[in-house]
Amino acid sequence: MRLTLISWLIIPVVLTSFVFSYFVKGIRETFGSDENIDLVSPKVEFDKTVIREKLVSGFEWNGEGVVTLMFDDAWLSQYEVAYPILNSRNIKASLAVPTDSIGEKNYMGWWHVEKLQYDGWEITSHTRSHTCEGEFDSYRLASEYLGSKIDLEGHKLYVENFVAPCGVITPETLEAVKKYYLSLRTSENGQNPIPVKNPYNIKTEVLNNLTTLDAVKKMISKAKTERAWLILAFHQIDSSGTKYAVTPELFTQIVDEVEKSGLQIALPIQVLTSSLH
Repeated sequence: MRLTLISWLIIPVVLTSFVFSYFVKGIRETFGSDENIDLVSPKVEFDKTVIREKLVSGFEWNGEGVVTLMFDDAWLSQYEVAYPILNSRNIKASLAVPTDSIGEKNYMGWWHVEKLQYDGWEITSHTRSHTCEGEFDSYRLASEYLGSKIDLEGHKLYVENFVAPCGVITPETLEAVKKYYLSLRTSENGQNPIPVKNPYNIKTEVLNNLTTLDAVKKMISKAKTERAWLILAFHQIDSSGTKYAVTPELFTQIVDEVEKSGLQIALPIQVLTSSLH
């Protein structure tokens, strides 16, 4: 009788411990290592005007070249590696989010994306599925282009600009972007005049595992000489060696060069807003 009573007392304790361990494991898989976990999510009132004013404030174009740091696809390494480096220097960047990837392995969770906006990063839409196809029926087109904006706003994220997955643009997708967003960033290499002449054809420099520091120095020099807008687009910030990976060491060196250049560092929303004045 006593043994049975003890068993009934122990079983709930064991089950509670198991459930707690499973819960903690899930948090670690979503947010990364323990030192990156902060379970107190920033409380943000979703007032679009307030968020936009916060993003736009603090920038006034001085007539010289401008650099923007953008991160495509919301890779977890961008939060765990790039964000601390930039945050220590008070540099803000832009994040292009394919909403279906959020919470998947090696990608950020929603909390990460919300935290970046809270800290002054600009969030841009990158469709839902990040498909590189260009042909959609009307339902899929609305789901990918409007649906991603709905997903982001559902998490109190302000978004007005768009980044094309793989740089694929068709007349139909361009029409959808113009309907729901104020700009389109392509994957076409190059720099942009300021004021921006066509906000739906913004060029960028997509960096990859073959990119050298000398090549980036030349991009920065060109932006300085031509007083242009240079967008440096990153994917993974790690040593994986995959096609679009940039090592943490090279990333740090690139940020050093951007700072040394004396060029203004700005968000897309800041540059585009200044172009409208």
